[in-house]
Amino acid sequence: MSSTTTTSSVSNKCAVCNEPAEKRCQQCKSTFYCSRDHQVSHWKSHKAQCKAIAEDIAQADSHTLHKKEFDRIRIKYGLDKPSNAERIANMLADSTGGVSAPEFAKMFGMSTPEAVVFLEWIKVGVKFKEDTLDVAKKSGLGGGGMVG
Repeated sequence: MSSTTTTSSVSNKCAVCNEPAEKRCQQCKSTFYCSRDHQVSHWKSHKAQCKAIAEDIAQADSHTLHKKEFDRIRIKYGLDKPSNAERIANMLADSTGGVSAPEFAKMFGMSTPEAVVFLEWIKVGVKFKEDTLDVAKKSGLGGGGMVG
């Protein structure tokens, strides 16, 4: 079971008795308790929700860290400069099997792990764009312009 952390806000309510609470679950940081006894008594029902919230937080933190690393690589190697951006776009568009991380690393003078991070973020962006465009097209928002 997770321990509690004391917060300075008293506007939070205990999950058990609804009284003002200053302690919250250390793992998910979203459920508040007025006492350790109430946290212990509530753990059995809170456990599944707690783990799900904690996993969401961890995933968001991981996403943030990977995005920061992507931005660091993009800036360090000037991959956002128009000439490099166009070169990358053409390489990705022309490549049927995708570009390998070692090949990409060699082309831009970076390490293979940096190339992996960069290329994975590109894949995330492409997938998001494709999914978004597919949804827009299916809903009639993509393509042909407005009918007036």
